[in-house]
Order: sequence, then C-alpha cells, then structure tokens
Amino acid sequence: MELTRYFKPFLLILTLAFSVNFALDFGKDLNAGSTYLFANGTPIGGDFINLHTAGRLVVSGEIGTIYDPDAFMAFEQTMTGKPIGVRLWAYPPHSLLAAWPFGLTGYQAGLVLWSVLGVIVLTLGARRLGCDWWETGILVLSPAALQCIYYGQTGNFFTGLLLLALATKRPADPISAVSAALLTMKPQTGFLLPLLWLMQGRWRLILITAALTIALVLVAILVFGVQPWVDYAGKALPLLSELEKYGSGPFMLMIPSVFMSLRVLGVPGDPALYLHLGFAALVLIALAIGLRRSKDPLNQAALLLLGTALATPYLHSYDLRILLCGARLVFRGADAASRRAGA
Repeated sequence: MELTRYFKPFLLILTLAFSVNFALDFGKDLNAGSTYLFANGTPIGGDFINLHTAGRLVVSGEIGTIYDPDAFMAFEQTMTGKPIGVRLWAYPPHSLLAAWPFGLTGYQAGLVLWSVLGVIVLTLGARRLGCDWWETGILVLSPAALQCIYYGQTGNFFTGLLLLALATKRPADPISAVSAALLTMKPQTGFLLPLLWLMQGRWRLILITAALTIALVLVAILVFGVQPWVDYAGKALPLLSELEKYGSGPFMLMIPSVFMSLRVLGVPGDPALYLHLGFAALVLIALAIGLRRSKDPLNQAALLLLGTALATPYLHSYDLRILLCGARLVFRGADAASRRAGA
C-alpha cells in the first residue's frame, strides 16, 4: 500500500479547512480597514506595499528614492497617512524590471494581481516538477502559501520559479534557465541551484543562465542607471542586515532558522550568524555528498529543497512551501521503494 494513499486526501482536507478559515478572517480584516491599512494600522497585504511603492516610484521617475530607506518610508507615509514601521525595498535593482507594472494599478487591485500571479507560477512549478493535482493543491493551499498572500510576500512566486528551474527537461532547457535568472532577484531562494547543476554537469544551462542574468543586470543599468546599485549596497543592505541581526519584534518568531532561533534564545546577532554559517557549511557538505551519491533527478531536487530550507538564515514561515515540496518528494521516493519491495 502506498504511504500516501490516504494521507494526501486527508492533508488536502486540512488545507481546505484552513483556507476557508483564512478567507473568512481576511475578509473581516478587509472590511474593517481602509484602502491601504487594516483597522490595526498594518498594511493590507503586508509587504506588498513595498512592491507597490517601488513600482510607483519607478513610474514617476523617482528612482533615487527606492533605495534610500528614509525617503522610501516617507513616501509610503504620504500614501497611508500614518507611519507603518520600518520599510524598505530589499531586492537588487534588476528586480525593478518586474516591480514597475505594480505602480500602474490601484493598491488592492495590484495585490490581487500579485497574489494570483504567485499562485499561478507556484502551480506551474509544482506540475512541471511532477506533482499530481492532489500534491499541487496541498502546496498551493498550504498555510505557508496563504500566509504569503496575507503578507503580500514574494515566496509563492519565487518558490514556483525554483520548482520550474529544478524540473530540467533537456541540457539547455530555456524554462529552467529563465527561471534561474529571475531567481537572482531573490538569491536566498535559488542560491543552491549552481551547486546542483555543477554536480549534474549541466554546463550549457549554467552558461545560458549566467548570460541571461548579466543581460538583466545590464538592462537594469541602462534603464535605471548605476546609482541604484550603489544605494542598494550602501544604504538598503546595511539597514536590512542591522534589522536581522539586532532588530526585535514579532518577525523574529516568523524566521525558523538556526540564526534567528539563537537570537530568540538571547545570542547576539553576529555570533548567532556565525554559528548559523557553521551549521550551513555542514548542510552544504552533506548536500554535496547526497547529490553525488544520488542519480535520481527527483531525489536530487528533494535534497536541494531541503538543503535550501536549512541553509538560509532568512527563511520565513511563509517560505516553508520549499520544505513541504521537498518532503513530498521524499514521500514519493518512499512510495516507490515500498512498491518495489512489494513487487
């Protein structure tokens, strides 16, 4: 008997029940809020307000404001009418090539469009990687995926790109290459792909992805100039690092990494990060050994997904679809082994 014969339907029922409860609560919050804010003063769609703001600034030609955190937050306050906490655009400047269309829409319409786009890309990635419709439904309706919608986060979109990149069909697969190049807009999601492709000897795919990434960066420089890259490195990244290492608040309980777990336990930011990097090095060694020993592409994909979830210090609760998909591939391997044993 397959291990997941009854487990998948049961898990899908649980995710559907959670989805209904999520929709009801989200609807109540929307009815009590305004265009931009819930009744409690937090932005509707959480961090989507940063994407919308970045898009509006690109459209209005105020590129210099995007990577100046103080100016960025001041602009957001003109939209919301009140402070909404520390906000910044934390993605590299070539991400603005994808962000600008969301400056052309209304706020809530853009949030709906962004949420639907994330679900579509996640669905396409799951299906391309070989997930059946049961598994895809579980992934798309998982608490992590719905949290991603609630917080307006990029996780559904970039997890979908990671799955699309992993499902390589041929030596120079264009879908994998394009997806991997786009993942450089959020490098902590796809940073292990080069290791996998090196172990698999996919040199053409690596070269094509590198060429596409360079092209994206060059186009961004031609369109927006060099200064956004200077400001990103000199203003946005230092503030982001400071917040992660020394900031406090509810966000700390949303990051289930070794790094943030140590911080929650009282370890200072820098030692916590160094300890996490030591742990991540062990994960990468184990991953490299596992990839070398395994010849099954799906098993290798599972190893990479699990390794990504363990190695990155900035994994959030709404990024746990990565872990869920990796676990599902492990279950699939166990099913196959069970069938072979029973044959």
